[in-house]
Amino acid sequence: MFEALLYEVTMIAAQVHESLMHLNDSFELAFDDKELHFLVMFGIGMMLFFMVHFVFKRLARWSITAISFIYVFTVMTVLGFAIEIGQRITGTGEMDFGDVISGLYGVLVFFLIYSAYRIVVFAVKHIVCRGRPSRKNRLDEV
Repeated sequence: MFEALLYEVTMIAAQVHESLMHLNDSFELAFDDKELHFLVMFGIGMMLFFMVHFVFKRLARWSITAISFIYVFTVMTVLGFAIEIGQRITGTGEMDFGDVISGLYGVLVFFLIYSAYRIVVFAVKHIVCRGRPSRKNRLDEV
């Protein structure tokens, strides 16, 4: 399933690349491949930045943990692909998309365990602090 999705995304990227090259030739813009990559990545990067900035500003109101998770998950995805590509280039292992997915499952399980721990600690603190008078009330007694 994931391999098919990755294949489809790759095919779409190839079609977009061909279309851009065709437009470049049709309008006689004379951009070389590196200049086109610069322009496309500039456009994608700016759009992605503003979308991510919008989402992260709203997430920051709730919890920095969500932003940390998204960042770590993104870095681990890139790292997983880099490891698999490195194995292919060096011949030290078999390049397998399933290995990337397994590694990301590991990240998700860790995050679920961490989240459960945080929920338990929060619940215990809430229960313990509910029985105590607030600090303001304790100062009034003095």
